[in-house]
Amino acid sequence: MFCPGSALNVVINVMFAPVLIEESKHTMQNKEFNLVTGDGTFLIGRLWRPAGSAVAVICIVHGIGEHSGRYDQWARQFCNQGYLVYSVDLRGHGRSEGRRGHIDQINNYLDDIGSLIRLVKHNWDELPVFLYGHSMGGNLVLNFLLRKRQDFAGAIVTSPWLNLVNPPAPFIQKAASFLNHLFPKMTFPTGIKSSELSSIPEQQKSSDTDKLMHHKISVRLFNELKRSATEVLAHPSRFSIPLFFAHGTADAITDFKTTRQFSESIGDNAGFYGAKNARHELHCEPVAEDLYFFITSWIGDILKETRDAE
Repeated sequence: MFCPGSALNVVINVMFAPVLIEESKHTMQNKEFNLVTGDGTFLIGRLWRPAGSAVAVICIVHGIGEHSGRYDQWARQFCNQGYLVYSVDLRGHGRSEGRRGHIDQINNYLDDIGSLIRLVKHNWDELPVFLYGHSMGGNLVLNFLLRKRQDFAGAIVTSPWLNLVNPPAPFIQKAASFLNHLFPKMTFPTGIKSSELSSIPEQQKSSDTDKLMHHKISVRLFNELKRSATEVLAHPSRFSIPLFFAHGTADAITDFKTTRQFSESIGDNAGFYGAKNARHELHCEPVAEDLYFFITSWIGDILKETRDAE
């Protein structure tokens, strides 16, 4: 259920070989690491490690055209509260290998995530692990849970690509389907503007001047994301772990109502936070502090339930 009429619309329906960048072992540490996937693709990742003992691990999956470095300040907030944070530049993004804006199949991205998860589970098998996907990354996290594994403490999904606000015209989508096998690597501009990502001028400037970002999407990638979103929306009952969804009502890229309705279709196992007048990147909006509060409160409830059950 969605409750309008306040500055923030909030609905919480939940069951309740690295390179050191940071300067001191007594403070939060920020490390870059290399990761090689099963098909030999070379990825670059980041790790934010708290100064003290970690209480849980959060694995962030970024959106289309961006990279893990854009989550530095956001990851540091979680790290300062004792969360170990991992993220990786998906293939074709940031400083990882791969053609910009193109994959052969959605499983390429899911394998990137799987490689990161295996690393995390191997190194921190005693800690609860939470997935966190934003935009395209939200689509990927949900597909990873649906197709691969759900042995996680929970998953956070913000502004997921489940449905677009302004999808290509039907005839263009039909043409994209036709070209999918003939010219799968043909790329087009995503058309995403920095003003659609955030309402904050400094954040817009950061996006516009970030040389590691790209604005490309191939025919194959579009079709794969569209198909994978359809599959997720068709199977809400197959998600067995706690999920936390968040979306802004002013998102001009991915559809707010689709996320809210999908969260409701999952039932008591899912929570939803709707942020009034917030744009696509909630963690780069004025509502970021509220989003952080709700996410950490939700995680805290899960960790408490886990401890009480032991």
